[in-house]
Order: sequence, then structure tokens, then C-alpha cells
Amino acid sequence: MTQNVATHDVAAQASSVQEIGERGKATRQRIIDSGMEVFSRNGFHSTRVDDIVKHARTSHGTFYLYFDSKDDLFKQLVGEVSAAFATLTESLPPIRNNADGRDSLRSWMIAFVDKYKSYGPLIRCWTDAEEPGNGTGIPSLLDTVAEDLAALVRARRTKSFDPAIASLVITAMVERMNYLLENGQLTEPTDRVIDVLVATTMDALWGPGHR
Repeated sequence: MTQNVATHDVAAQASSVQEIGERGKATRQRIIDSGMEVFSRNGFHSTRVDDIVKHARTSHGTFYLYFDSKDDLFKQLVGEVSAAFATLTESLPPIRNNADGRDSLRSWMIAFVDKYKSYGPLIRCWTDAEEPGNGTGIPSLLDTVAEDLAALVRARRTKSFDPAIASLVITAMVERMNYLLENGQLTEPTDRVIDVLVATTMDALWGPGHR
């Protein structure tokens, strides 16, 4: 009888720990989601921990169980964005000078636009946080994507054509066009913008005579 009671107590404790663990994960995710919303709305510098915990309907004490500071939460959000774009970049096959290469690039551009729509407000907040002197230490999104893209660019025009530089230029162009689209500063249809981005990228890599 005593053994059965002990076994029951151990099982109950294990269930309780699991329940607390699941609640903890849910609470942490709620804070992350609230951080995404508040940072995107207010910007990095104007956001306070108080704003985040109010949106998450939790306490300051709970916030600090999972994150050291506002900067710590923001860096983790930025890490999520970086991982998402790194995965997207890894999905792009080597850019070849043919119709298949152009089609692959266009599909990737479409995926980039969709991803940017999801994370655009936070990316703009990230840009704000990267102003000189703010001390966030967060790497540039352009560097993150361009480093991965460089390995996929196979240029053969001249020895002086540096894939790393070319990839950074391409990534900067794509990101800036998406930024203008999201802000409403560019009113052209998205499909047309993508067509121009693809054509410009292919021209940059292979020369105007590639088509």
C-alpha cells in the first residue's frame, strides 16, 4: 500500500513539473509575441519593458524569469528573423545563366517578399536599433543574408568580380525595394518590382547580354 502511494506521489510530481514546464513555455512565447508586436509598433528606443508586460498581461517578475532585459528579448527576436532569412537563403540553388536559374531566382524573390511582409515592421525596428552608439551589438540583416548568398553566387566574368560584394549589393537592393514597398513609398505592383529585381540581378551577375 505504501509503495502504491509513493508511486502515485512520484507520478503526480512528474505531471506537475510537466504542467509547469508547458505553462512556462506558453508564458515565454506570449512575452515573445508581445515583444514582436510592441517593438514593431513603438520602435526599439521607445519600447519599455512595462509596455511589453502590459501587452503580455504578465508581471515584470515573470518577464525577468525569461529575459535579462529589453535588449535581451530584442536580440532573441532578431535571432528569429535571422534564422528565418538564413533558411530562405539556403533554399536558393546556385544562380546559373539560363532560364532555370532565372526562374529559381524569381521564386526566391517572391519568397523573400512574403517573408519581408511578415517581419517588415521588426526589421525596420532593427534598423532603428542599429544606429551608431546604441550598443545593441546586433549584426546586420544584410550581412547575415549576404554571407549565405555569396556561397551560392557563381560568377565567371572577371577575376575581379567578388561574389561576396556582389551578394551584399544584391541583398541591399532587394531589402531596400521591399522596405519601400512596405512603407508605401513604392506604388508599383509587386510582380513588376520582382521582375525588375530578377532582371537587374541577372544583368549584374552575367551582363546585359545574358537574355
